[in-house]
Amino acid sequence: MTKRDDFSVDIPDVLIPYKLGDLGGHPDYQAAKAGDTAAAIKLASELVTDDVAEKIAHIGGNDTLLLPVLAEELAGRNKIPLAIAKVLQGKTGRKVELSVYQVNKPTRTGLGGLDRIFAVPEFEGEGDLSGKLFLLVDDTLTQGGTFASLAAHIRQNGGRVAGAMALTGKQFSARLRLDTSTLDKLRQQHGDIENDFREATGYGFGALTESEARYLANYKPSQAVRDRILEERDAAISRSNGQDTGSIKKPPPPGWVETTLGAVVDYGSTIKVESTVIEDS
Repeated sequence: MTKRDDFSVDIPDVLIPYKLGDLGGHPDYQAAKAGDTAAAIKLASELVTDDVAEKIAHIGGNDTLLLPVLAEELAGRNKIPLAIAKVLQGKTGRKVELSVYQVNKPTRTGLGGLDRIFAVPEFEGEGDLSGKLFLLVDDTLTQGGTFASLAAHIRQNGGRVAGAMALTGKQFSARLRLDTSTLDKLRQQHGDIENDFREATGYGFGALTESEARYLANYKPSQAVRDRILEERDAAISRSNGQDTGSIKKPPPPGWVETTLGAVVDYGSTIKVESTVIEDS
């Protein structure tokens, strides 16, 4: 299992085809988010247009692998990123990588900005990522923390990130690389407790995304940020001392992508549901 680390986020601006909220209004969204494969297929097939696929085709090269965020949500296993990746596979010919998955359950959907910063996803993988190039795929972009954590896992295991795509999000969040002026502003306000933040999360302010750092720097009242950092630091120390056994993170059960509804094995003009496991076709 790898955790997000103290390296700066180095991901090109995220491709976001739709506005934040557009996805939530789709009739199949809630079911897809909760793990309904058929609903995820339908949603992705409608929203991943040829225009979206063409833009993806210009990121990286033909050997760039599509890496969906495989995550457990509060309502179930979110199948939307996987369905998006498989539709893109059918339209671009690029392969989908399924060996990397989220091992903790921070349930970030619906959390406020401050809560999301401390609900850090952690990823694990079984395949060899060395020398491989990836395009990250998720359904929604808010602050970019999930992409940052996934990119850290890839880098720590020898791979590289060519870019990222989220179906919906706010365009001002598309920039993940931290601007120096934003970092300076954050450190002017809370630099004296940056080491406490590092103890809480495993990384300092310099490893935040632009949206995460901007959120912390602009949060009012600022004292609430300081209180939360110290609270999370104390909680992290307690966990490291074995005092908070309820927070132990366990990997998902084998066959994360298994589904009784079947799986898409061919994303062409016709969708075929034939297998019991979603796999790279």
